[in-house]
Amino acid sequence: MSDTPGSTAPREVDPWRFAGSFLKNVISARIPAEPAYADIPWTPVAKPLSKSRVALLSTAGLSMAGDPPFDMEMERQNPLRGDPSWRRIRDDATHESVEANHLHIDTSYILRDLNVALPLDRLRELVAEGAVGAMARTHYSIMGYQGNDTSALEQTSAPEIAQAMRREEVDLALLAPV
Repeated sequence: MSDTPGSTAPREVDPWRFAGSFLKNVISARIPAEPAYADIPWTPVAKPLSKSRVALLSTAGLSMAGDPPFDMEMERQNPLRGDPSWRRIRDDATHESVEANHLHIDTSYILRDLNVALPLDRLRELVAEGAVGAMARTHYSIMGYQGNDTSALEQTSAPEIAQAMRREEVDLALLAPV
């Protein structure tokens, strides 16, 4: 992908654009030089996208209004730790029906346009065009920032989300990182 038609130069993305210099320095200093996992267990796509049911997974700490929010007090007390639990987001969610609970990101833009953290409208458009077979009834959110201890997210939340997706017969999950 490039910015100029006909150009083959790669497009650069600033991963720290919304983090601020302090948070950029704290987080980047904690990123290991070597990846934690040698192999990522990717699963081959089993059927065409046009016949697949798709769910979204956001890392923005989203919850439906009225549902328990993510634990931001834990985050306040220890800024190097995030709530490892997860939330269900309905397929009819809008920025009015969703709350964003995350101190490590600026959530104001999410509350103006949910699609920046959970692109439900874009997914609906792809389903309407026939590019995607169906949209899952349920989508999911986690608090992406976990600091150094990702064990609860890996050992509890991720398997629970995967099981919920299996029950709903989701074929593909798309990660919407924030």
